[in-house]
Amino acid sequence: MNGIESPTDLLADAERLHAPGREHEVPYRAYLFGPFRVFKGEEVLGQRRQRREKALLLLKWFLLNPGKPRSMDQLIDLGWPDTTPEKAAGSFHVAMHCLRRMLEPDLHPGEESSFVVRSGANFYRFEAGESWWTDAGEVERLFEQARADDIRGDARRACFYYSRVSAYTVRRFLEDEETRYQWLAPYCRRYQLLCAQALARLIQIHRARGELDESLEYAHQMLRLDPYNELAATTVIETHFQLGRQAHAQHRLCAFLDSLQRDLGAEPSNDLLALQDRILHSTAT
Repeated sequence: MNGIESPTDLLADAERLHAPGREHEVPYRAYLFGPFRVFKGEEVLGQRRQRREKALLLLKWFLLNPGKPRSMDQLIDLGWPDTTPEKAAGSFHVAMHCLRRMLEPDLHPGEESSFVVRSGANFYRFEAGESWWTDAGEVERLFEQARADDIRGDARRACFYYSRVSAYTVRRFLEDEETRYQWLAPYCRRYQLLCAQALARLIQIHRARGELDESLEYAHQMLRLDPYNELAATTVIETHFQLGRQAHAQHRLCAFLDSLQRDLGAEPSNDLLALQDRILHSTAT
């Protein structure tokens, strides 16, 4: 058909793009963007109780590191760093028992957990298998799919998946606890980086296609994540400039340059200086 997609092909492609994921097809699902939430079916697990707080802490590490073994001492360092070894070990075993029972309340005494596996000399790992879905894992999957489509040159599909990444990460990662535990910092940075990379490509692709509304939307999202992002700032400024709002574009540019100098001690790039010249020349004429 000379490279032209038929309506049937377009409909099938749209259905593949928008097909629902595994989120509601598995027994367990966990959300790590925004407040931490875990569900078994429609039941909320681990409601805030003092005795379950550490069990949930262990579960967060396991969900972020499925299949990776960790020693008891390493896991104790996550939640009981300032506790005496004897007390910490006792508290750890209580939390681990609580976690197993929370996830599988019908476990018989001595029965092995389906998920929390102990091996060797007090090593533990989490085997999620096909029973678990997490939004953090979904973000990783969506980003990899977006990158693959991007490399292949399929900008439309890449934009779809990049936008899904940005939709998940618009909420802060573990927003109630990101500052409480140092070990979470690398994960916070990881998902901020994925979000920034997705937004950057969305801005670049939509700009290249002349889609001003879309590029402006994602530029504003990027500036909320990184107020000093030059790509996002120039996208906003140039969009206003192209729409004939020279005074507003000049105001936004001056404010951005001032923030770079004041907050970062950074000098404007050659591209910013060239943009400034274009705007000043336009307003002068």
